Amino acid sequence: MTKLSFIESEARRNLGRMPAQKLEALQRNLIALCEKHWSAIRGPEPASGLARALWAVNPHCADLIVDLYGDFDPGFSDTVGHLQPTKVLAALVLAEIERGDAEGARLAHEAMMLFESPQAREIHVESVRSRLRGARPERESRHKHEHHDAFFKILSLLARQTGRCDLQAMVVAVEYLVAIQAHPEAIAGDPEVMRILEFLQDMGLDFQGIEEGRIHYTVRGVPKKPVSGKRLEDMLAQIRGSPWLCKSGKP
Repeated sequence: MTKLSFIESEARRNLGRMPAQKLEALQRNLIALCEKHWSAIRGPEPASGLARALWAVNPHCADLIVDLYGDFDPGFSDTVGHLQPTKVLAALVLAEIERGDAEGARLAHEAMMLFESPQAREIHVESVRSRLRGARPERESRHKHEHHDAFFKILSLLARQTGRCDLQAMVVAVEYLVAIQAHPEAIAGDPEVMRILEFLQDMGLDFQGIEEGRIHYTVRGVPKKPVSGKRLEDMLAQIRGSPWLCKSGKP
């Protein structure tokens, strides 16, 4: 995984000699714009299920900025003016580092690098916009992650089902599944969650809970090494790089 020190240096190189006051104002405006944008596109709170558990979990600003760019949002245009998108994302990299969000900084850096290529930028924008709107892949590869363990497989399924690949969303999803596995009768009539529970049963995976930031689970009754936040972030980065994750129809 790319070191934050390198990511920071790349962002500062991209920004050049932007005055500190201008940079700070831009960062504040971008974060406020992201919060407003997510409230607008996420829709009304779902009545129940995993979707409701994730409804209040904001995606990373990197994805929301990319979506605003692809949406030709007038508020975004007014905020950034004629500033190149790569510089906007570079400013976001530094903001996320200052906020202590390593995953958010890496996502902003990844987007910044992709935006340097028109073709890569177009693909990334379509991918992010589809995912944020809950679009499903047209074709799902059943063997893509066969070489991975049960935990990785359920994580990739959750990403497909929810369109979310961020750490906080996955932690909330696991917390929800811990409760549901203990009381499966609570989700009668929810086909999405039933599918996840059936997959968990096929894998023999039971979530035990989250303690001190580590996810505890068993596979066919055998306790496995708890998954740390760092390991979870690494796995989510791999899943985000999978071509099947977000290639879908137009949002």
